[in-house]
Amino acid sequence: MAKLKIALLGIDGSGKSAIANKLKIIFEEKGYDVKIIPFHKWIFADVFRDKFKFGKMLDQDRQGRNAPYAPSKKSLSSYIKPPIAFIDNLLFYLINRPYKKNQIYIYDRFICATQIKLRALNYHTDWFKSLWWNITPDYAFVFDIDIEESVKRQKNRNDPYLYTKHQLSVERKMYKEYAEKHKFPFIKSNSSIDEAVMKIMETLDKV
Repeated sequence: MAKLKIALLGIDGSGKSAIANKLKIIFEEKGYDVKIIPFHKWIFADVFRDKFKFGKMLDQDRQGRNAPYAPSKKSLSSYIKPPIAFIDNLLFYLINRPYKKNQIYIYDRFICATQIKLRALNYHTDWFKSLWWNITPDYAFVFDIDIEESVKRQKNRNDPYLYTKHQLSVERKMYKEYAEKHKFPFIKSNSSIDEAVMKIMETLDKV
């Protein structure tokens, strides 16, 4: 196996981080140089939001970073934030890619995940969907989980971002469409993380 980029996708609580950690151990035991890249870090978007007047104006109706937020469909924020996030995510991806043989980068979420989340939160992302929808890693694995189980897991880990069941349902539907569009495995992860990891390894062993 040469350089490899793997993305783990799914709604909150679907097991992405736990699966990433298990995969890292397995691949390192096989002699690979493995890095987990969390796709919720920003290059410039957070600085733009917090330090610049225009950036602050886009978030002026938001009560706090630890509270759920959905902008008005007609707000400037609903149009401007998705492309800003896309550019930031794209730069982050270009910087964080394997650059030599025997390297595996595991992405906890991916470029599409940010836009899927924003779409579920009422932002306008469809007007440039042809861009973010069609940028893919070498392999992506989409983990499906029941909405009730997702909410339960979020509460158990004291996650401050408690999205509505409707928003989670929108995300879940879009992830399924993404998997079908690009022919990526769509894996149920309600019960066993180990089963999900096994299915991933079965797929990658064929590479």
